[in-house]
Amino acid sequence: MEITLIKASTFKIKGKTGFAITDPSGLTLESLDGASSKVFKTAGEYEVAGISVLGIKTEEGTVFVYEVDGFRICHLGNTTKKLSDSKVSAIGDIDILLVPVVSESIELTQQIESYFYIPYGYKSEEELEKFLKDSGHTVQKINKFSIKKDHIVDDQIAEIVVLSS
Repeated sequence: MEITLIKASTFKIKGKTGFAITDPSGLTLESLDGASSKVFKTAGEYEVAGISVLGIKTEEGTVFVYEVDGFRICHLGNTTKKLSDSKVSAIGDIDILLVPVVSESIELTQQIESYFYIPYGYKSEEELEKFLKDSGHTVQKINKFSIKKDHIVDDQIAEIVVLSS
């Protein structure tokens, strides 16, 4: 599975059978062979090309949870404040959290624990560096995040992955 940053808050999540293009306004799911493609903008449950998605409506928009190649990935969309317990419960266990860099980012990463955090939407390098420092996690800066399910172990320490486009 691979995750690349296309721009500011838009990511491509590529699995073995298909890919998702995701941003705060919605998502596109497409098979690798291009035979099937769908665009979604609202909360609900979707599946295309072996990628399943749960869209959860929040006060600020929609949070999308993807299941790709055995990974659970959450894109928090336009979220700028802590989520209710019921929303956190609906999101469930997450392997990779795509988290906006906002004033509540640290609280969001504490609410939704993950093995990897990928920040997005920061307005400046200073804003990103403050988030990285405040998080206390190790940081890896790369162009493309590639991972296989057997690379995650249960007691693994969380890490921040900063992607560049």
